[in-house]
Amino acid sequence: MSIEKALRNYLDGNGPKVKNHDLFHSIEEDNSNAIINVLFKLVNEDVDDICEAKTTDRDVEVLKYVELLLKNNDGVNRKIVARKLLKLYEKLDRVVSEGRKKFVNVKKIESEFNKIRREIDVLMELNEEKDTKQYDFISFLVLEMKDISYLEYAFSKVPTLTNVKDKDEVPLYRNIIRSFLLSIDEENEEDIFYFQNLLQLIQSQQSFDISNTEKKACLEEIYKFINKLSYNKKAEKKNHKKIEFVSSLVEQVKGIQDDKSNIEDIASQYDIHIYFDPLQIEEAKLVKTPMNGSFGDRKVVDDYTVSIDKADAIEIDDLLSCKKLSNGNLLLGVHIASVLGYFPYESDIVQEAIHRNQAIYMPQVYQSNENDFCRTIPLFPYDFAADKGSLKEGEKRLARSYYFEIDKDGNVVDEHFYKTIVVNNKKLTYDEANKIISKGVEDKKLNDTIKNLEEVAKRIEKNYRGTELYEKVKENTDDVSELRVKKVGSQNIVYQAMLLTGNRVADYCYSHGYPCLYRVHEVNEENNRKLQDMIETLNATYSGEQFKNLYKIIESIYPKGWYGIEGRHSGLDIDHYCHCTSLLRRAADIIMEHVLEVCYDKTPTEEELEELRNEISNRCQEINSKQSSIDYFVKEYQKKHRR
Repeated sequence: MSIEKALRNYLDGNGPKVKNHDLFHSIEEDNSNAIINVLFKLVNEDVDDICEAKTTDRDVEVLKYVELLLKNNDGVNRKIVARKLLKLYEKLDRVVSEGRKKFVNVKKIESEFNKIRREIDVLMELNEEKDTKQYDFISFLVLEMKDISYLEYAFSKVPTLTNVKDKDEVPLYRNIIRSFLLSIDEENEEDIFYFQNLLQLIQSQQSFDISNTEKKACLEEIYKFINKLSYNKKAEKKNHKKIEFVSSLVEQVKGIQDDKSNIEDIASQYDIHIYFDPLQIEEAKLVKTPMNGSFGDRKVVDDYTVSIDKADAIEIDDLLSCKKLSNGNLLLGVHIASVLGYFPYESDIVQEAIHRNQAIYMPQVYQSNENDFCRTIPLFPYDFAADKGSLKEGEKRLARSYYFEIDKDGNVVDEHFYKTIVVNNKKLTYDEANKIISKGVEDKKLNDTIKNLEEVAKRIEKNYRGTELYEKVKENTDDVSELRVKKVGSQNIVYQAMLLTGNRVADYCYSHGYPCLYRVHEVNEENNRKLQDMIETLNATYSGEQFKNLYKIIESIYPKGWYGIEGRHSGLDIDHYCHCTSLLRRAADIIMEHVLEVCYDKTPTEEELEELRNEISNRCQEINSKQSSIDYFVKEYQKKHRR
């Protein structure tokens, strides 16, 4: 299918949004302007067909492709873009003016066109030539004034001047190196010492930043100059003094903050995506929540719900509810933040999240491209992960709710999985929930809910007894791909609820013969016994923190879980288990929401099941291999930034 047809289908509502890589794939050499023409042509045609029943949201999305090309493709003819933007602006005014008799609700049309106008304003600003006034100013001081004291003063007043770039995106530092090399070639000693001191001044500034990629680019230019000076022994002898100066420059550049490696440089080695596509960031900002959007096909949950998490939790992805029934059973509700309620599974933003595999919790902060200091590399832009999609207290949010009726022996006697709208009635930390367990609280709904949750957790654990070694090893894990095993207080409540949900969803898929992304864990029983014997032997020797450290060592050699299309979980000692309770932090859970969309919310066709089997089979390999890359990336980043 041609890119034009795919875009037209999207605008007409007959096809999915075109993926960014498909758009760029269609751009052959010097053909970006042809794509620009197609984008404007389609939007213009759609504006001509406007009516009160239509929205312009898809037109705005198509114009955002122009934004993407302007930011990422140097071949775009900006004069043509400016002309097309002005013509589109004029057309919007003309259609409104001419349609005053044609349209019943002109204000509705005007409101829709304002969405396009706002995007045109963004594109016009982006389309203007890059402002190089700052670079021109500092370049004048560097090359004309040649006074270190002036430059020192300039950097103190405007620190960002150390990192400005010229119109060709070449940083100031590399341009100074070029001037330095020229002064060496001309044997101008005064300039040589001036540029030497200037480079040291820039490197000493706190604001100065240089990536490994840029550092390599500087060194390549220097090495090229050295090769020119020493192409044979005769030239090398003749230019020995120049070579000494250049060699000194090599050491100076090489010595730049080796421990401050750019996170992008490390991430690129392991195919880790740090930042988000601008379109995805914008998509996250524009998400409609149940407060401002219509989601009529969902059940509204009126049970009292609580979240129990770490004090510093940002992505709140699960709520719990529990009430006693007249027959003595307990009705447990596990409410999980939905992703596919907001975005289609095939959308770029969801596919990017799956590619990322899991939220990565960094050992040290990194600086984002918005100059924020972050500790987490999330699956989704923060506007969604920490706001629109997060189950924040007092806010209506989309979820998938799993209801289990549990009898006194811990058996599930009835269950239902719903697409829901939920409200987090109370956000609790583990400590706050534990205080309620031990001392109670005046709020009756909150008190009853926590007491019921404590009781239901005790009932559930009667039927879930993992191996002692697995539970000990996983008790203190920070790995989000593993279920955190905690058998006390509020932590046990969360553990049992998530364990039950993952087991019951996997059991549902297995019993119906539906595809499932199982979480699999296998151990060699002989090795298991040896590890257990070692623990028992050392148990008498070590205690307290020493014993805790012992389990950290054991964890490194204990078999890890993985994802598969079949297989049991030996550590938890259950036949079927999957991850489906943490969609804001793990890709596997998003895939399982897709499984339920296909296999639980409706009766799937054979074609849909076959497509789903292929999807899960491919994702198994991708997710399992990605896990190793993430582990290596985190270790490398920690090593490079260790103080």
